[in-house]
Amino acid sequence: MTINNNGGFNNFGSNATFHGPISVGSAGPAGEAGPAGQPGRAPSRAEVGVLTVLDQEIRAVAGVLRQMYDYRERRLPHGPQAYEAWLPDSGGRRVRVAAVQALRPGNEQAALAYRGLVEAYHPATVLLVGVAGGVGRRVRIGDVVIADQVIAYDARRETPDGALRRGVGQTVSADLGHRLNEFVRAVPADHLRTVNGPFRLHRGPIGSGNAVVTDANSEIRRWLHDFHEKVLAVETESAGVAESFHESLSRDGVRGWLAIRGISDTADVTKGYGYHSLAAGHAALVMAMLLPYLYFDPGS
Repeated sequence: MTINNNGGFNNFGSNATFHGPISVGSAGPAGEAGPAGQPGRAPSRAEVGVLTVLDQEIRAVAGVLRQMYDYRERRLPHGPQAYEAWLPDSGGRRVRVAAVQALRPGNEQAALAYRGLVEAYHPATVLLVGVAGGVGRRVRIGDVVIADQVIAYDARRETPDGALRRGVGQTVSADLGHRLNEFVRAVPADHLRTVNGPFRLHRGPIGSGNAVVTDANSEIRRWLHDFHEKVLAVETESAGVAESFHESLSRDGVRGWLAIRGISDTADVTKGYGYHSLAAGHAALVMAMLLPYLYFDPGS
């Protein structure tokens, strides 16, 4: 499989698992795409809602969606631009996708964006797609982490002896866990390739908080590894998405969330922006590969 410089995929090779055709540069059977940026028809339900934060993240996701069926853009009533498309799953059912960008980084903004996305599209699954700093021993720049647990590290009590953290871990729902199991069994994690070279796919816990980690000896990093020795990455939005899902579980029909994070740095003094586009493009590619596994029958 290859990925182009704009974050979109060019083709899927023998190592990829992807159900259904991709119609590049054309509308799918659902009809012609409306003019970019125009309100168009009112938003309908999407099986999958996608949240991004950084400009590089939404560009990468939109680049992938443009190569799916019936791509269109619209302005949502509460402000953000939405990017829509769909793919068939293995049974030919449409997995419709709607992606938006949060106003700013941070868990509070992610929670607000989550609620706006759910109100607009009523998705069964919410994906947070973007970049993160790698803290796992085997995680490298360009790799992609799918989080099956998010550990919130902000809550703490300040004492004369230092901060005592009161972290909370939230795991993905059973519904999403089963779908993720199917995906991981089917996808060769060590053989994913782009025009920029190979990358690996990892599954495991990540840390999330509003503090940005840029120190290899950070107390936050040490605490996270004490909390869970296999923590893979750190970022600043997943805890907000996980908490919003937890608080509204019985009300909005969302079956679960997943975070898909391309590794753009190693959360130390070398942290910068040089690999954001690379990492965001890899995360968007993995998102596209995962979509066919995320159809849920509305009546189930």
